Amino acid sequence: MNSWLRTASRACILYSPLVLLAACGASSDFQPSVTIAGNYTVSITDADNGCMLDNWEVGKSSSDISFVIEQQDATTLNGTLQGLAALALDAAIGTNQFDGTANGSSFDLIAHGKIMRAQGACMYELNAEIQGSISGDAISGTIQYAPATTNDPSCTSLQCTSTQDFNGTRPPS
Repeated sequence: MNSWLRTASRACILYSPLVLLAACGASSDFQPSVTIAGNYTVSITDADNGCMLDNWEVGKSSSDISFVIEQQDATTLNGTLQGLAALALDAAIGTNQFDGTANGSSFDLIAHGKIMRAQGACMYELNAEIQGSISGDAISGTIQYAPATTNDPSCTSLQCTSTQDFNGTRPPS
């Protein structure tokens, strides 16, 4: 074996465990998730209405809303809005079901709208996205409603977001 090849082989054997240890210890943005699953009772407050949604009153609050979050594994979540709020959301966007992920104590759930709308030549659906965090048995965050548009150039004018703030609790486990 050539001397340079022997030296390279020894270096690989010697440094391989160090590389593996360094790779295992490398930092990333992912954090192990806490248990977010539960039957929550939440309150929402209408904030900015950038999309000019009907029946929106900045500062208006609604409470005693039932929201169930299921957690399949450390990162996969499903949420279901229940009761009268579910009927209202279903009428507005076409679903009361959310899918998303957890990362540490933060979570992100999206309900993809199923009702096709039009504004001029622009076709779109309205999505609802919940971005929140959990501390103990309490959750809080925002719900953003925004159009999911087609690639039609007439959709550039339809870039808006309406926001609600929320907070809620689940019974202690």
